[in-house]
Amino acid sequence: MSPDHPNLRRMPAQLKAVSLFSGCGGFDWGAQQAGVEIIWANDVDPHAATAYRGLFPNVEFHEGDIRGIGAFPEADVLIGCYPCTGFSVAARRRSPHRGAERELRANEGNFLYQEFLRALRQVRPKYLFVENVKGMVCAEDGWFLAKQVNCFRHAGYSISLKRLKASAYGVSQQRERVFIVGVRSDVVKTRRFKYAFPEPTHGPGTTHPYATLHDTIGGMPLWPEGEYCESPFHGHYLTRNRKRGWGDLSYTIVAHAHHVPLHPLGEPMQNIGQDAWALQGGENRRLSWRECAAIQGLPLHVEPSGSLMNKHRVVGNAVPPAFGRNLLAPVVALESEE
Repeated sequence: MSPDHPNLRRMPAQLKAVSLFSGCGGFDWGAQQAGVEIIWANDVDPHAATAYRGLFPNVEFHEGDIRGIGAFPEADVLIGCYPCTGFSVAARRRSPHRGAERELRANEGNFLYQEFLRALRQVRPKYLFVENVKGMVCAEDGWFLAKQVNCFRHAGYSISLKRLKASAYGVSQQRERVFIVGVRSDVVKTRRFKYAFPEPTHGPGTTHPYATLHDTIGGMPLWPEGEYCESPFHGHYLTRNRKRGWGDLSYTIVAHAHHVPLHPLGEPMQNIGQDAWALQGGENRRLSWRECAAIQGLPLHVEPSGSLMNKHRVVGNAVPPAFGRNLLAPVVALESEE
């Protein structure tokens, strides 16, 4: 039978994606699971680059500052998990009319979205996906987030944004992040498509309970030598509760080895006063970097290079793959209808 015979259904071409500020590839791993082919990626961190190449050996990876990259390949999807490094500090909810923009500009990392915008205008993908910290929603009364969204709209994209909880998609931690999704205007018009964020798959009102620490790290070694920070627990660390039980979600996995949550083994911490918590018993240690990776939902074979601090930084900065898998699913489904 001829390949052009009307009774033969043509398979839709796989969506191809360019990934910027890719880190170790967490979001990209999820996008790949959704059916998207990652063809090109970039990050400046050499230790994240090692991990990325281990997960995606066939992807063209450019290690280095994005500002030195002149051209990007054509793609259907543009992914950007660009950092806004000053936002946890700068999020004081001041008006931009009182110097907020000046302070934000003092930290160049906050304006890396302009490099994403440069790539967007050049690549002209059908879809864009951006991830960033939840503080961006309220910081500076939302001014800085609105600035980015307006730029994407002016570039010709219909924009949706939402703050999402990782736990709602099967990740065993309370991590929250802001996601911006854009659909090119001609796709919206010709396909009559309006992007809708995926409904939760885990938790109240769903068919699956939240994933717990026991579900995720219950089978891992209790005292993995050399894989967790053994520094003393300093005063700042003890200003709040750092330990969740086996049946709970983890606290958010962070990028600093000294500040990651405690492993659930042993006794709970005890509140001994305002901003003061005490450790109980002798079974207290921080989570290992491999446990942090598992709680993030990263593949078991992820392997950043460098010191323990490097590994924790790479893992803590990663985007849980569950976000990529669920957020890309609606556009993959749309393309499969053709």
